[in-house]
Amino acid sequence: MKEYKPKFTTMMFETVLGLCATWFIYNLVGKFTHSFLFAVIGAIVVFVLFFYKIFYVDFISITLTEDRKMLVKRFNKVIKSFEIDNYYWSEYSKYSKTKNAEDQDIYYVSKENGKEDSIDLSNFKGEDYEQLLMDLGAKVDNDPAIKVATIKK
Repeated sequence: MKEYKPKFTTMMFETVLGLCATWFIYNLVGKFTHSFLFAVIGAIVVFVLFFYKIFYVDFISITLTEDRKMLVKRFNKVIKSFEIDNYYWSEYSKYSKTKNAEDQDIYYVSKENGKEDSIDLSNFKGEDYEQLLMDLGAKVDNDPAIKVATIKK
């Protein structure tokens, strides 16, 4: 059984970004409205939304069990369960063949109905993300390189 958890330093970095965004909104709204109350309300809204995203939405862990199941947990409670063999796994969306370098999403397509969805793993270490892709079969290390014959003129 393998468990992948979010990286603490990434969460702290995003928290600092959230505090900076809160300060920016506070100053911006205060400058345009000249109202302390509106500035504080705007800052609180940004603060709450950032913390909701960082410490609730993105705070997941992934467990791979011996019986080929993947469990997505939040606060040690299973929120999604997958039979690994019932899905196609990829680091790319089926609608796109490219991805952003910082993008850490795992896409899965149901073999039964073809419905695609994704799991955002932006809080995970890069090594854990790559290892998880290999464990799911989305990435294979031992694929031989494809050689293309070129014609020289």
